[in-house]
Amino acid sequence: MMAWVAEQEFSARTRYFVATMAFGSLFAESAGESQEEEGQEPDTPYWERNRRAPLQFTPAPGMHFFKYKGKIVMLERIVENNDKAWFPQEILEFSIMGREPKLLKEILKDAREKYLMKDKSKTVVHRPKAPTEVGSPPTWVRCLARPSRPLSTVVLEQKQKEIFVDDIKDYLEPDTQKWYSDRGIPYRRGYLLHGPPGTGKSSLSFAAAGLLGLKIYVLSLASKTLSDSGLAGLFDALPPRCVVLLEDIDTISIAQSRKPADATAETAKKSDTSNEADTRVSLSGLLNVIDGVASPEGRVLILTTNHPEKLDAALIRPGRVDMKIEFKLAGEEAIAGLFMRMYEDYSRPTAQVEEEPLADASGILTPPCTPATPAHAAASPTDPALIAEKELHIQRRKEAEIVAEERAVKEKRLSELVAKFAQIMPQEVFSPAEIQGYLLQHKNRPERAVECAEKWVRDRMEARKAGKID
Repeated sequence: MMAWVAEQEFSARTRYFVATMAFGSLFAESAGESQEEEGQEPDTPYWERNRRAPLQFTPAPGMHFFKYKGKIVMLERIVENNDKAWFPQEILEFSIMGREPKLLKEILKDAREKYLMKDKSKTVVHRPKAPTEVGSPPTWVRCLARPSRPLSTVVLEQKQKEIFVDDIKDYLEPDTQKWYSDRGIPYRRGYLLHGPPGTGKSSLSFAAAGLLGLKIYVLSLASKTLSDSGLAGLFDALPPRCVVLLEDIDTISIAQSRKPADATAETAKKSDTSNEADTRVSLSGLLNVIDGVASPEGRVLILTTNHPEKLDAALIRPGRVDMKIEFKLAGEEAIAGLFMRMYEDYSRPTAQVEEEPLADASGILTPPCTPATPAHAAASPTDPALIAEKELHIQRRKEAEIVAEERAVKEKRLSELVAKFAQIMPQEVFSPAEIQGYLLQHKNRPERAVECAEKWVRDRMEARKAGKID
């Protein structure tokens, strides 16, 4: 509602206002962080503009009047100071003359629709907020809304991506819940994404959530303040349609295998896990929120791990994890796809040609919206204006042919660079994140990226042998 009020015309004219630094907040997302601050010079460097948080102006606490759809609306902004809360609690009261509340409902509906439109083509991310009081449960808080990531940018076999997304789509179908209920099956779905670091596990989760228009709730079980009851409270507060992402589940000691081991193996295991995160959450508490009797239904649970062999069998058994997707190091197809995506603008022509006007069968140009000329008033073939127009048409066609030829040459060159780069890069040795990081060093310079690739591969392999990198 505050975002809607800030956009109204009366907010800019009011003499009593509150100025807020909205950088990094939900308000900033709604107000638009890209707006330029008043008083800044047009040629101010971008790093200086980004350093300044935008100011948001809203009506000050008190009574305000404005017009909405031709009727007078009274707005009272009430701020309640609560010593127990870390920020003031606010109440917005809207009032109109008369007995019909339809206009007030329209205000609420308008504010809601405009607010939701700001999240269009974005993926909203929520994270837990630490309790403000001792003993109070943690709650979810919206932390950001990032542009939805296209599924095509995730490095994974197309068939696997389609299977994953189609399975979630089928699960979210309105009739699916009834189908589950009729057969006595809990309406839940779980996925395990496993593979080496940097292969795109989290990226696939965000891309799928954006494609399906779902909010994503990211949870770390390594928090020292999170307990079994707090975890249950967070799961109870989840909306019926969302994605819950538990990243790097193998780093949590409770999620690791409980299989018996001999003394030597046990000692090695303790040594390997000495730096792993510990948590107050128990395995039984985690299993209960995933598929216990009182666990919520309708959400999509995604677990990611680099070491699936470490996970306890009870955590990834069927019913808790319904589908497992393996991510591998970059092969030839993935390497070529990364290179093509990084330099997709390379094949675009440098010159742009305006759209040509329409022409009839004789080649004479006729503006599409110009009325037909009577036969007795037809222009003479020797008319200078007609001759100039035909010459312009010929010139534009030549320019279009030059642009098409330039595009074809660049596309052929890019294909050659892709093939050479894929040949230099060893298959299934580096992760997509490693290769992408290298390509970012040669942004907009594909030839340079290919020239330096052999040296980068050699240096990277030597650093691995020396133990400098994993």
